[in-house]
Amino acid sequence: MHALASLDEIVAWLDAELDIARYMALEPGSNGLLYRSVAQPGVSKVAVAVNTSFQTIVGAARAGAQLLVVHHTTWPAIDLHLHDEKRSMLEQAGLSLYGAHHSLDTAPGFGNAYALAAVLGLAPGAPFGELNGGRPGLACDVGEPFAEFVQRVSSALGTQVEAHQHAKTFRRVGIVPGAGGMTSSMDAALKAGCDTFLTGEGSMYTRMFAKEAGMNLLFGTHHATEAPGIRALGARLGDHARIEWEFIDESPDVF
Repeated sequence: MHALASLDEIVAWLDAELDIARYMALEPGSNGLLYRSVAQPGVSKVAVAVNTSFQTIVGAARAGAQLLVVHHTTWPAIDLHLHDEKRSMLEQAGLSLYGAHHSLDTAPGFGNAYALAAVLGLAPGAPFGELNGGRPGLACDVGEPFAEFVQRVSSALGTQVEAHQHAKTFRRVGIVPGAGGMTSSMDAALKAGCDTFLTGEGSMYTRMFAKEAGMNLLFGTHHATEAPGIRALGARLGDHARIEWEFIDESPDVF
């Protein structure tokens, strides 16, 4: 592996892979290079994480990374007063920050849904749904009983899956990782021939829609269902740039 890679070259590659120019216009402040550290002349190691949390910033610094690539950046409207603290921590740690939010949700062939399907051992079928012009969902055929699939998802994600069996069949699962429990996404999965819906989290309306529409429903937590996607992006980047990468884990769903 090369000892040092150019940050600009890494950013250019990520921008092209994720179609960042498009998503920077559609979802500003969530995709692309969001903070550039002046403390490092280049990048010898990349850290990847689902969230820009205190834990992942500290973990990336301890891992010796100079670039942190995340699915969820730090948003002022969500982190509130913690937003400035996180930006200060990035600066003190000499970490640049790159965000891949909806750009990773909808990346054809390797985005969050594709990565989760791969972890679950499912062959990807047809994409479905709509998110900023992309398709965040993936329909996959399954060939085992529902209870066994629930156990397999729980084991693969390392978390206890919340499962509801409402359909008389179990043949095709629609996957929308993260906060994908919108009824519009579930309806799109139904139209794609899915009798089951797998996402990270949802609301009362998610559960009610699944029950009334006769659709099986699985929640695998927001973090666990999106971790495979950012890990896959880290592996692709590491192979391309020939530098080390490390996934910084956290468990915000079990605080």
